[in-house]
Amino acid sequence: MNEKQLIEGCCKMNRTMQKAFFDYYYKSVFRLARRYISDFHEIEDVVIIVFNKALKNIVHFEYRGEGSLGKWLNTITINESIRALKKVRAIHFKEEIIEEAPVCFDNTVLDIEKIYQILEKMPKGYRTVFNLYAIDGYTHSEIAEALNISRNTSKSQLLKARKFIIKELSKGQSYGT
Repeated sequence: MNEKQLIEGCCKMNRTMQKAFFDYYYKSVFRLARRYISDFHEIEDVVIIVFNKALKNIVHFEYRGEGSLGKWLNTITINESIRALKKVRAIHFKEEIIEEAPVCFDNTVLDIEKIYQILEKMPKGYRTVFNLYAIDGYTHSEIAEALNISRNTSKSQLLKARKFIIKELSKGQSYGT
């Protein structure tokens, strides 16, 4: 079954197609939300909201080729994750600019669980900016607008996130072995 068939079935409120849609995209939505949110129950809440919104609004979705449905769902997930972060507790950002220094690290192979562990330990502000910038490809201007912070705060939080990751990786050189 392809995306177009899933979309058509979900638009017709076909329960079998809606379940297939959920089953197909659940893991990717959960993983994406997990990058932003560390509490399992909050992640599950976001996943439920994402699928409710997606199924409610799928009739308005404009299909633009294979992969466009997944990208649309990722956008909803990122937005809902940020909304959840703002709702639960305020994200604290420190307003300071630090000159960026080039960082080198060996080509250690990390498993995905270790990466999630590092992200979960990271302060919420760092984690949110890091995910938006380094993984999801947002610009500092877009991050500033989404989080209602300055571009410089976004840059500072990204630098701090990178330093945090390097510090955590340095603690456990055995991550990849």
